[in-house]
Amino acid sequence: PNAVDDSDILKFTAVQTGPDTAGTFEVYFDGSDVGLTTFDEGVDAVTLLDDGRCVLSVRGSVSVPGVDSANEDLLIFEATSIGDATSGSWSRYFDGSDVALAEGSEDVDGVAVDPSENILLSTVGAFSVSGVSGADEDILVFQPTQLGFSTTGTFSPNLLFDGSSFG
Repeated sequence: PNAVDDSDILKFTAVQTGPDTAGTFEVYFDGSDVGLTTFDEGVDAVTLLDDGRCVLSVRGSVSVPGVDSANEDLLIFEATSIGDATSGSWSRYFDGSDVALAEGSEDVDGVAVDPSENILLSTVGAFSVSGVSGADEDILVFQPTQLGFSTTGTFSPNLLFDGSSFG
């Protein structure tokens, strides 16, 4: 078996689910192959888009070919090869500081993109952005009008999920 670290993403293929789940793991994304090599570049959030591109966040600052980014940002990886020999190109998907995610506690640590292309986010701690605030157990919704290095859009005034309401 290959060694994995926090910059890698594993894929689990189930042959059985339920109380006795069984299956196999394989390397889906080898981060060190594409520039994720430091402690701060450990993946802490990931989602796959319908077109196969991978959107991810890392725990700190990142410098990969083509883009430097911070922990409140999301990168997008377009693979030309996936698995043990990962290759492809990087770009910025979402610039959190452009939309007031900048405090240390506002490090993105969870992400999903819904069918309307809204970005669902969680953070490592408390957050406060235009129209909504919350804590690390909450999910906020960003409705983009432009993505990339000049991210614009609005946050929904309502949390998608208020974790404190569920203990």
